[in-house]
Order: sequence, then C-alpha cells, then structure tokens
Amino acid sequence: MLKQVLASTVTILLMDAVWLSTNFKYHKKLFETVQQSPLEIRILPAVLVYLLIPLALYYFAIEPSKTHKEVALKGALLGLSMYGLYDLTNLSTLSGWTIEMALKDTLWGTVLCCIASLAGFYFKSK
Repeated sequence: MLKQVLASTVTILLMDAVWLSTNFKYHKKLFETVQQSPLEIRILPAVLVYLLIPLALYYFAIEPSKTHKEVALKGALLGLSMYGLYDLTNLSTLSGWTIEMALKDTLWGTVLCCIASLAGFYFKSK
C-alpha cells in the first residue's frame, strides 16, 4: 500500500507543480479577483489536500482494480468527481469564478487522477 500511495503522491506533486507554475498568472489573477485580496497559500490545508487525494485514489481506484484500464477509468472518474464538485461549487457560489476555470480545472483533475492512479497501480503487483 505504501508504495502505491507514495507513487500516486509523487506523480500528483510533480504534475501539479508543472501545471500550477505554467498557469500561475491566470490562477493568481482569478483568485485575487474572487477574494479581492492578494493570493495567500495556506500550507496546512494544501498539505491535507495532497494527502487526501492519493489516499482516495488508493482506496477507490487502485486497490479494487484488476487491470490498467479499470484503474485508469476509476481514477479518471474520481478526479472528475472531486474536481468537478469543487469547481461547480465555486462556480455556483463565487461571483468571480469562471466557466473557463471550472472546465479547465475539472479536466485537469480528471487527467491528473487518472495518471496518478496508473502510477500507483504499477506498484500493486510489485
């Protein structure tokens, strides 16, 4: 289990680092518009997010899956669900949240969780 969760975590951290750094200006502007103050990252909640996502992927996608295709589908659906709920909630409650952000972020979460699930699944039989 540890190798699977660790592989998923490292994959998420690396991929998200690239995604967030290449889209930093867009995200910064959007968040500052929404909260009407400078962007401030709270470390503890961010760390918890990066712990919860790989654990959810392990429990709901990696562990119960028997094939690469199955884990990819379950990981993608879990990413779609998690990121979709987050973004649609923001879209429905925050006046500055955009449809563009909701769609881009939900698609990103779907791809990210699919790949991270596959990375964890690689270590399932090892």
